[in-house]
Amino acid sequence: MNLLVSDAPKPLVVITGASSGIGLAIAETLSARGHALLLIARHTKELDLPNAAYADVDVGDYEALKKAVVDAEAQFGPVDCLINNAGIADVRPFEKVEPEDYEREIRTNLLGALNGTKAVYDGMLERKQGTIINISSISDRKTCPVAVGYTASKYGMRSVSESLREAAAAAGVRVINLSPAYIRTNIHAGMGVTFEEYCELLGHPDFMTAEEFADVVRYCYEMPPHLCVRDMVITPTKSSF
Repeated sequence: MNLLVSDAPKPLVVITGASSGIGLAIAETLSARGHALLLIARHTKELDLPNAAYADVDVGDYEALKKAVVDAEAQFGPVDCLINNAGIADVRPFEKVEPEDYEREIRTNLLGALNGTKAVYDGMLERKQGTIINISSISDRKTCPVAVGYTASKYGMRSVSESLREAAAAAGVRVINLSPAYIRTNIHAGMGVTFEEYCELLGHPDFMTAEEFADVVRYCYEMPPHLCVRDMVITPTKSSF
């Protein structure tokens, strides 16, 4: 894990899936607000950000994820916010998807969020403060004839968010579920299709930018600690689903 350090950062924020897309936009937004960051991805790329630690970790590997958190806390202090953002999607019809494909979605999207949460949860409870933000999807409440494994993982993430919120609220720990509609990222690359083909599979929806959504994340995190945005859906205005 490599570190780039300057003086007196704001509390540590951990972001999974931080190498591109939503995670990268969130990292840049919160770095601009002065936070120390632990940026986690399977293949990280170092950014020109102060007070940033980088860890090449598969979120399905709890021990590696926990070690990255412990190492960053030794440098920057306790984790104040975890953003479970790592995710993959396969929007092919189910008959074209192999078992290893949906297993990978569940492992990354749902098990990865549980692993990230487990890595910071006890510390937050002990300190009686902290925020966990789960980047879910409108697919956590809207079924879809394609992306079956992805939809299942996001329904699971929403239930995890609400269950943990109920468990942690009395200790002053916030758990937030954010459910965006389509965001323009490179998530289609993992499917081996172009962005145009991805749009066609989805029915040509409107997209928001990763930067727009990152500002929603920032807003939820910066709410006073005694207030919790429990569950939020955000879509382009013209989305009809």
